[in-house]
Amino acid sequence: MNKKINRTNFLLLTASCLLFMFTACQKDDNLFEKPAPGEQAGEISLLFNIAGEPETRSAVDSTGNTQHVQYVQLYIFQGTGDNATCIASENIGWAEHFGNIPPTNNAQMKYKVKYNNFIIGNPYTFLAVGLDDQSGTTYGLPAAIMASGTPTTLGNANATLTSGASWTAISKSELFAGYSIITPTMYSLNNGRIDMYRRVAGITGWFTHVPTTVGLKTVSSIRVSLYTQQNKSVPLIKRQQKPLFQDYITSPATANTDSKVLFTIPAPGNTGTTVSQGVYVLPTPTPPAADSYNYTILIEVVATDGSTVSSKRVKLTQGDILDSSTGQGTGVIDQESDYRFPIIANHFYSIGTATSPIDLGGNI
Repeated sequence: MNKKINRTNFLLLTASCLLFMFTACQKDDNLFEKPAPGEQAGEISLLFNIAGEPETRSAVDSTGNTQHVQYVQLYIFQGTGDNATCIASENIGWAEHFGNIPPTNNAQMKYKVKYNNFIIGNPYTFLAVGLDDQSGTTYGLPAAIMASGTPTTLGNANATLTSGASWTAISKSELFAGYSIITPTMYSLNNGRIDMYRRVAGITGWFTHVPTTVGLKTVSSIRVSLYTQQNKSVPLIKRQQKPLFQDYITSPATANTDSKVLFTIPAPGNTGTTVSQGVYVLPTPTPPAADSYNYTILIEVVATDGSTVSSKRVKLTQGDILDSSTGQGTGVIDQESDYRFPIIANHFYSIGTATSPIDLGGNI
């Protein structure tokens, strides 16, 4: 057999091989071609994280850094900013994930989003709202934010007291929220994380030496009040807090002064007994600089005839800075100066402590 290869045949063979290799490379490159903007994206996976501890101090019920979320709803908004529109809503199955025994401390859960019509290159805002056993009824959630009918915009994504609920329901309703912005870029899985924090503040008071009588009057209760009516709405997405505090919605709960009262504790009838109570309250701005607003929180000792027999103003404890970044424990200093501070979401305001309650002076 002739082992010599004709030069012309060799050149033809070489050209054929090069053409085959070029074609094969073209086909391989197509396998890794990036999708063009506007094409459908892949799945979204989210890690939900709920922080039990507030930004300052301990939980409102004084049992430690606890949270009471039993239900989490995910809302998907197309776009970012106030004009983004809710296009889908999903129950992530928070309680079911934990065997219907939701954790009461910091907790995490991974979840694969069911909605799958994401468009590559388009940003989406994922808003998660955590509810305890009462806040859903209090704020009409999850239905209050609609993904159909009249869709909610992100700028209007608020928790608002329902028309059929009393403003006092706010005091017992814990509410969490957090969000993440994701822009799908590939057909593969897109990962994100949502950290959820309280959108309410906690206020608790401890009192001792509660008088049974003051002069000729019999004491009936201790009343703790805000300088103004409580708000009934809160933005679910945290707004600016510094340098100008804007993380609230001016929305008086009632047309009268009743909603100024945070809580009332019946007089124990024994000056040696320590009493306490705690509530949740929606964010409230610092009182305006006027003589009639010389406090944020006021403690009153109330007689059976409804009159106030003594009162004390509350200020943040020594060392705290009275600006929108604070919200730690409080003490009582009854001076002529004004003690004004905002009520900030995820902050705990402790009027006295269990081991150092506020002394109300006993019988006078």
